[in-house]
Amino acid sequence: MDVWDPETLNSEIHDTLAMHSDLILDYFAEDQRLMDEHLKSDPYESLKSNKHNADFSSLLEHTVSPLFLKRRIRVWHYTRLLDDEVSTMREKLKLSTLTLLSQRLDRLRRMRLLTEQEAQIVYDQSPFHKQESARSGRIYATTVPLSRHDPGVKDLLASWGGESAYSWLSDNAIAAKLRNIGKPRTVEIETTLSDRLDAHSATETAVRAWAKKLGLSIEVTGSDHAIVRDLDMAQVLRVHTEGDGLFDAISTTYPTGCGQLLAK
Repeated sequence: MDVWDPETLNSEIHDTLAMHSDLILDYFAEDQRLMDEHLKSDPYESLKSNKHNADFSSLLEHTVSPLFLKRRIRVWHYTRLLDDEVSTMREKLKLSTLTLLSQRLDRLRRMRLLTEQEAQIVYDQSPFHKQESARSGRIYATTVPLSRHDPGVKDLLASWGGESAYSWLSDNAIAAKLRNIGKPRTVEIETTLSDRLDAHSATETAVRAWAKKLGLSIEVTGSDHAIVRDLDMAQVLRVHTEGDGLFDAISTTYPTGCGQLLAK
């Protein structure tokens, strides 16, 4: 399923959203009215509470979200990889860890893309050392396809190794080298919504997409998705590389219909 595309939702979720369309419309219409009122207020007035908030929150948490739990959805991973790293990813996804970063850096050293000293500096300055609990043992993706120019992913595409390699790097010369290793890639992954937090985030996107389907002018926002378990159940569907024709079309004309559904 694509949580941003109502046409891909299974019949149970689709029928449930259809059954509660009036509440969904009422909530978002009231939300927009209150925001307009807030922005135009003179003198300034605080944003008022949506009178449908309790019923809407209950719908998301107790009715729709449980239907998404354990469902399989498509997510989007943005990265910069060498060609053989793409081949390895196709064979088996690996969760990001400090050990894996060390192995990948060692390979760059053997390929003479980095010197031993440069590889050590990248390793020593990695955020993994201070943020291991937040970064280790997961693969980050997004629940909606994003353009390569989106501020949230453009740096991931520009530099090899992800944030764990470049985000705290103080050496500009090494940083420039990382920006010349590999090519920008967008990876489509099919994965399971394995916990309630993921299911709730997917629900919020799906409900916004449903409201847009019903005719409201609303932005269908996605969320970050961390693959942290059930890795054997995650599957790489496609890898798009800069210059392959579809890479630049992601979020505009690919996948089909996304331009209209995700337009702000």
